[in-house]
Amino acid sequence: MSTGAIVMMLIGCIGLWGGCGVAIAIAMKHSKKNSSADDETEAEAVSEEKKA
Repeated sequence: MSTGAIVMMLIGCIGLWGGCGVAIAIAMKHSKKNSSADDETEAEAVSEEKKA
């Protein structure tokens, strides 16, 4: 295999796995935001039930 092919393969693999990592990082960030927002709304609903 020529050097150019190896370099192109490395660039492609790094780009593929890097993009996958970025997508997973964004998904994790959004899931944490959604779960904390859900916890807050559940806590508000419980506190309103206790008031009634």
